Amino acid sequence: MARLLRLSSLAAANVLLLVAIIVFAQGFFPVKRLLPGLASLEADGSAGGMGGEEGELGTEMGMRMGSGMGRPKPVFDRVIFMVVDALRSDFVYGFESGFGFTQSLIRAGAALPFTAHASPPTVTMPRIKALTTGSVPSFADLLFNLDESGGGSSSLATQDTWLAQIRARGGQLVFYGDDTWLRLFPAEAGFFARAEGTSSFFVSDFTEVDHNVTRHLARELASNDWEAMVLHYLGLDHIGHKTGPQGANMLPKQREMDDIVKTIYEAMETESHLEDTLLVLAGDHGMNAGGNHGGSGPGETEPALLFASPKFGAVRKEGGYECPTTPREGTEFIYYREVQQSDLVPSLAGLMGLPIPKNSLGVFVRELGGVWASPGSATAMLWRNAVQMRRIVEVTYGAQSFGALVERSKTCFGVGGEADENGGGCNEPMGAEEALARSWARANSAMSGVNADSVASWDTIDGHILDFLVAAQETLSSAASSYDIPRMVVGIILSATALTLAILSLPTLWPPSTAGIFFAAASLLYGAMMFASSYVEEEQHFWYWLAPAWTLLLTVRSLSRAEGSKRTKIRIVAAGVLILPVHRVAVRWNQTGQKHAGAPDIVHDFFPDYHMTMWVLVLWTYRRNCYTLARRTFLDILPTEAAVAAAVALTVPAIVFKLSFTQADAPELVQGLGMLIRRWTEPFSLVLQAQVTFGLLALATVTTVVLAVGLAHGTSIAGKDGPAVNVTLAERLHYLLTLFLITQSRTPNIPLFLGLELQLLALSILLDASSASDEERISRRNAFISPIELATTVLLSSHVYFFCMGGSNSISSVDLSNAYNGIADYNVAAVGLLLFSSNWTGPIWWCSAAVSLTFSKRVKVVESAKPVTNGKRGWVDDERERLRRDAKAENLSTSTDPASQDHWMVYVSSMTASVAASLLAVMVACTALRTHLFIWTVFSPKYLYAMAWCVGWHILINIGLGSLLRWLGEMA
Repeated sequence: MARLLRLSSLAAANVLLLVAIIVFAQGFFPVKRLLPGLASLEADGSAGGMGGEEGELGTEMGMRMGSGMGRPKPVFDRVIFMVVDALRSDFVYGFESGFGFTQSLIRAGAALPFTAHASPPTVTMPRIKALTTGSVPSFADLLFNLDESGGGSSSLATQDTWLAQIRARGGQLVFYGDDTWLRLFPAEAGFFARAEGTSSFFVSDFTEVDHNVTRHLARELASNDWEAMVLHYLGLDHIGHKTGPQGANMLPKQREMDDIVKTIYEAMETESHLEDTLLVLAGDHGMNAGGNHGGSGPGETEPALLFASPKFGAVRKEGGYECPTTPREGTEFIYYREVQQSDLVPSLAGLMGLPIPKNSLGVFVRELGGVWASPGSATAMLWRNAVQMRRIVEVTYGAQSFGALVERSKTCFGVGGEADENGGGCNEPMGAEEALARSWARANSAMSGVNADSVASWDTIDGHILDFLVAAQETLSSAASSYDIPRMVVGIILSATALTLAILSLPTLWPPSTAGIFFAAASLLYGAMMFASSYVEEEQHFWYWLAPAWTLLLTVRSLSRAEGSKRTKIRIVAAGVLILPVHRVAVRWNQTGQKHAGAPDIVHDFFPDYHMTMWVLVLWTYRRNCYTLARRTFLDILPTEAAVAAAVALTVPAIVFKLSFTQADAPELVQGLGMLIRRWTEPFSLVLQAQVTFGLLALATVTTVVLAVGLAHGTSIAGKDGPAVNVTLAERLHYLLTLFLITQSRTPNIPLFLGLELQLLALSILLDASSASDEERISRRNAFISPIELATTVLLSSHVYFFCMGGSNSISSVDLSNAYNGIADYNVAAVGLLLFSSNWTGPIWWCSAAVSLTFSKRVKVVESAKPVTNGKRGWVDDERERLRRDAKAENLSTSTDPASQDHWMVYVSSMTASVAASLLAVMVACTALRTHLFIWTVFSPKYLYAMAWCVGWHILINIGLGSLLRWLGEMA
């Protein structure tokens, strides 16, 4: 009865964890409030469509000031929007840039340069949404960025964008490049008259992916049937991911992109139908020192943004800008003035005479106002922008509430926006809404002072309007995260309840063991660490230091428990000593975290120069796993020759696929024989090679289960109370899983599996150091280990190998390269499985290894214990001795205590308590620090990772896969 209650408590705890994650996420992540439909020119402040004060004011000014304050005339009738993926600002503006021609345009004044701030998550889909709608994308777009299907919430088909505005007035659009655009603007919506997409996930080359865009350029530049041409180049981003920003291919790629800018600009100068064309060169995001992106590290949020046209050079009296140049003092990547990416949207709308999209939070870039002859035109454009922004303010705070605050604030300002000393109620504004109302009232008063008989101080008026626009942009961008505090609190309460139930599911809490104290202390320290952004960014050091401390403690504990010979104690010391150097090498394998991203490590600094060493280690890893497949997985279920043949048949296709994949993904690592093998397999696609590898693994898995269960059926080893066996079914499947995980790992990480095997061997000695006799070991299936010690070991080792294989708490560290192995058409379940397995390779392996450690290994019978037999009937005595041992084993196994039979449940309870505690800490930190500067750059990604650890690793792998393997191990 007690066991049933504990099992029910454990099940309830894990169900509550799932519910808590969903409820908290609903309250924590942004809820977008979108205005429906398309904006129109008649609905902005220049034409009076609001029907209120702004509309009347705009109409009146338009009549009084004529062209000076009426709707600004369009300057351009076409736009070429060229996106270079991961175009960091220094790639264009720095002294080591390959954009020579572009820099000459900047010096001549024909191009206006900016650094555009890209809010995290710095991945392509959210940034495209910001560049087209002007709004703050939802953090959930990070997940939609992986969706190749193009359906669901990722589409912009029904939202107001500058592309939709061009289509609404009858213009045509063409597109070539990253097919993310075709998912956002699907073909069925008819957005593009002509389009061709290239996948950013399937294509790993640096050249063809861009040539497939450029080959259409000459034809489109000669055509005059489009108003907007969008080009999205991926090659520079691929180079960054593979070799980093300092890679040998980076500068040639920059020169290639610069040549494309030159081709477009020269066509704008010579082709009559392109004389009123605007060229926009933009990066969707930047990249960090390691060439990755997704977070808010240095370089990730600072892409370049540049507007180019011969018209700029003709009107800029002050000339061009100095270029190349250095970043602004105190910054690494901010060149010239920093604007928001969303500022592109109203700026493009004003220059092309388009309505500003309804949900835009962008501010018109004031430097672009110089293209109009009358200074009042730029002011009119800013006023249109302000009226459009006020609409969103009213939706956010309520029209009546905001209007009342505006009326109250009017007394604070006189005509022209100057402060009125006699105004009442003009104390310091209380709250963001009142501050915005005060700022709007001042801009409104400044505009009301404009008349036809006086020379307006346009700079002063512009300043007041910009004050409102910038304040509204900052306030509304943060308000886009509409926290539902009650839901967040409910999520926290559910997590706390799950933690309580997990603790109650443990059989005993007192007196605490040494392992239990260490386990609890680690969980408490980890929870406290979640409240500091720097510790979250550098979490790997917590596990890197804690794991050796646990190894030393475990070694000492094992020595104190060992009652065997001196040789046994030497084995324990040797095991403890072996783990430490392997750990040290592993933590230097991949440099991770934020503060030292790009620092020297084995993968990025040693292997490129010594790739033959890497391949020797890779092949040795495959050879080692092939050996264990033959000697362990297929032991006793296949004849020796067949077992070897089966192991080779599984391993060789896996090696060939990995070699072919590496040649396509990182060709600098494949030379010599590897290139020859790649040529032999060239007729077979990577998708087919992966499908063959996975198909053989699936076949081997099913065959192993059937044969092993059939072999054990009807014998004393079939059942949870059976005696120890040479190899359990769980261990057989472990080596098949290892081959799958090797296939899903990046090639330079494969040698880490040798370290995993060494550490597992050493830990099996430390964890099983007990005084049990050989006869007792034979008699029972369950190993003599502490489940708390096992849980502590697996928890620490899983996190260590997650980070040393390149993982971090930044979105930029998510590896997508193996997420599409064997997939011809997009499948969300398959991609999700492959994505998780390729990024949580180490933790998954340790969960499977934990199951193997829970089973005893059958020991060999000592020769001196065998009866001495003379004559030809010795085999009879041997058989009698075997039957006696089996009978005793069956009797002893049925009399084992309940606590030992439940050691897997205790292990799961311990892991559940740890996961619940960490999830609770992250939830509380996100709630308490929801106004923190780094809430969306550090804490939100950490919550996503906490979700993955809880749902993916703990519930699906630890409980799901682990319990399945445990059950199979008891069967055979």
